Amino acid sequence: MSEDKRVRRTKKLLRQALAELMQEKEFKNITVTDVVRRADINRGTFYTYYQDVFDLREKVENEMVDTLRALVDRSLLGGETGTMRSVLEQAVKYLEENRALTYALLSDRSLGSFEDKLMTLMEACSQKILPPKNRGDLVPIWFAAAGCIGVIKKWMIQDEAISKDAAIAQIDAILCGILHMAGARPGL
Repeated sequence: MSEDKRVRRTKKLLRQALAELMQEKEFKNITVTDVVRRADINRGTFYTYYQDVFDLREKVENEMVDTLRALVDRSLLGGETGTMRSVLEQAVKYLEENRALTYALLSDRSLGSFEDKLMTLMEACSQKILPPKNRGDLVPIWFAAAGCIGVIKKWMIQDEAISKDAAIAQIDAILCGILHMAGARPGL
């Protein structure tokens, strides 16, 4: 069931407030009062959707990861071989559309971090493409996932020192190279 337009707007305002506040101070110092004042939302309205700022953050992270997972799954179903470009394009587009929140979440290392959730997602995606035969086969997957997240994070904070298309092309080439070296099937 789709959420009411007002509910989506309220949640968007709360996400934006959280992103702005996380860029100004450490997450552990952000209060519900800070968030509702920034979002210009009634405190009671906040509690309609979230228990506290930790719950807000957790739900925002999970929503973003779920959206990325769906984008990845759709891209992988497209059956494009030899490249991860379509997956990367969809993921980077989504992260870019949510740039402030993505960067704030990637920059904050408290809790079970957003970066860890993205690593888990990328590992699962890579394992769909190249199922590991043993635990040692996971090392290139971990390396590729960490590197990809690091490049995207660095790219997001730069003032477009490199174009999005160039960044995606380079990440694609590196990921495909790593997966190929790790013993990918001839299609990659």
